Amino acid sequence: DVVTDSMRRAIDETSRRRARQQAHNAEHGISPQTIRKAVTDILALIRPEETAPVPQRQRHERRARRGVAGAAAEGLDVASDDLPRLIAALTEEMHEASADLRFEYAARLRDEINELRREMRDIAGAHAVGA
Repeated sequence: DVVTDSMRRAIDETSRRRARQQAHNAEHGISPQTIRKAVTDILALIRPEETAPVPQRQRHERRARRGVAGAAAEGLDVASDDLPRLIAALTEEMHEASADLRFEYAARLRDEINELRREMRDIAGAHAVGA
């Protein structure tokens, strides 16, 4: 890898600042601690109107709007013809969750999407063998 002059200056400045901070901390007996704050607390500072809890009615409406995705989330059987729509709905929900910084939920959705894609491939393979 090539380190450009701009990169070198940025690295040097970061090193200088780090050394200065470490000297200050040592002089004053400060031991840096990781901030332990929930992501929702941080979001409340940034976007207070968006972090209010979702009323129960809206949750049910959202689940109903999801249609096929809602059925799968409830553990119901979904027809193989509906799998592409389900994957699209879950993908959209995954992107929304990621944008809302709900990464663990987005990861669970990603895993579910991958499982559904595997299922689609298995179904397609079974139809190809039977044809």
